[in-house]
Amino acid sequence: MRIFRHVPALAALLSAAACIPYATGTTALTTPRGEMEPSASVYFIPGGLERLTVDSVGGSYFGIDSEMRMGLDDRSDLGIRAAGWMGLVLNYKHRIDGRPGAEGPALSYMVGTGVVNAGEHAYLEASLLASGRPGGGEAGATPYGGIKTMYVLPLTDEAVSDDPSVGAFAGLRIGTEAFAISPEIAVFYDRSALDVRDSDWIIVPSFTFHGDELMRRIFGSRPGSGTPRPGYPRPWP
Repeated sequence: MRIFRHVPALAALLSAAACIPYATGTTALTTPRGEMEPSASVYFIPGGLERLTVDSVGGSYFGIDSEMRMGLDDRSDLGIRAAGWMGLVLNYKHRIDGRPGAEGPALSYMVGTGVVNAGEHAYLEASLLASGRPGGGEAGATPYGGIKTMYVLPLTDEAVSDDPSVGAFAGLRIGTEAFAISPEIAVFYDRSALDVRDSDWIIVPSFTFHGDELMRRIFGSRPGSGTPRPGYPRPWP
């Protein structure tokens, strides 16, 4: 079909325009000290390529990120994220609300840096996150939200320059320590450096899947996660 003639150009365009972590996918709670939690995020940008008309290819696109969070102490954790599988981002989250335990509402900041778009751009991010009291029961729900700024800087002569992306997000983490899902919606002011859409505003729905059960279902085995967390099962960051 004629569409296959455009696949290389379309792939190059997507790698230049989309590989930053639009989905936050975490609450303000931090991963407990010494423990690790994997996650995977799928996000969509309706109309993100509205000026691109390639036969029957639509004007929207999606991205996939994977992340591992590691608890450092009672107030902080560290995340390593594969952004669109074409970049690597390291971020640090720290609770600032005076409640180091997992109970109750939480407030945290998160900052990060890395490389994205197959090494063509350096990446910087900063977020302020708030989340409500974790829900009880075997499949509790924790509301969360915040504000986020992302910025990329060219590392090669061919890489395009871009303005910062600034937005707000809200989500709900539903599930347990072993497996949870976080539907999320975000709105960003995000000028298109490649001029592939008319609007500078984008809406980004996403779904993030968390927990050791995620790894078991993908790889067929469940990695050890240390001692059981207090109050298990319940939602975690």
